[in-house]
Amino acid sequence: MIKEDYIYQMPHTVLYSETDARGRLSLPSFFALFQEAALLQAEQLGFGETYCVQEGLMWVLSRLMLEVDAFPHHRDQLRIETWPKTPKGPFANRDFLLQASDGSTCARATSAWLLLNTESLRPVRPQKLFAQYPLDQLEGALPEAAPKINSEETECSRELEVTARYSDLDQNDHVNNTRYVRWFLACYTPAEIDAVEHLRFSINYLQAASYMDKVKLRRCDSDSRSTVYGYLQDDSPTFSARIQLR
Repeated sequence: MIKEDYIYQMPHTVLYSETDARGRLSLPSFFALFQEAALLQAEQLGFGETYCVQEGLMWVLSRLMLEVDAFPHHRDQLRIETWPKTPKGPFANRDFLLQASDGSTCARATSAWLLLNTESLRPVRPQKLFAQYPLDQLEGALPEAAPKINSEETECSRELEVTARYSDLDQNDHVNNTRYVRWFLACYTPAEIDAVEHLRFSINYLQAASYMDKVKLRRCDSDSRSTVYGYLQDDSPTFSARIQLR
């Protein structure tokens, strides 16, 4: 099979519920679309939800980096493309493109996923699942991998606390990856977000939050970027996310 057979395409019309106060595709909605496309292609290739239920496994998003060139508007016609890349260590890597109806690229993203045993929550090496696919023939959406976000010694500009509720949970009874993006946005004013046109956004998922967990959010700013760190009640990190204007 040619390499194009491993690029999954998903058409989508931007819904009103997926837009923010500007009438544009919200940051969490990018993640929801990527998640859906990834799940659909994984099922198509034979290592999606059906396989995971049979084998006692689950896919967990570990890192993602998103670059946005243009925010789609309500009712815009989009095409999401996604494809797997060669696994590295415990990570299964996957890239995404979001394109407008005229073929222009609105956003690019790269991500790293862990395949976990549902009982032990220990990682399972994903290499054998991808051995039959010519992944080295597929180009990357971005030139680098989703980065590890290191803690920086900068003054905290805002702190707040959120509690994980039932509406935040996914099918694994953990906080869904899109909810952490919403928590990140809760640390900013509408004026700060409304001014953003082009951005690079990175997030690391470090430890899953569960029902009724309290998460302390700490926002720290520097000249060129702003980072939000999330901590559970025992002060262990649950996620970190960083926005950098381009």
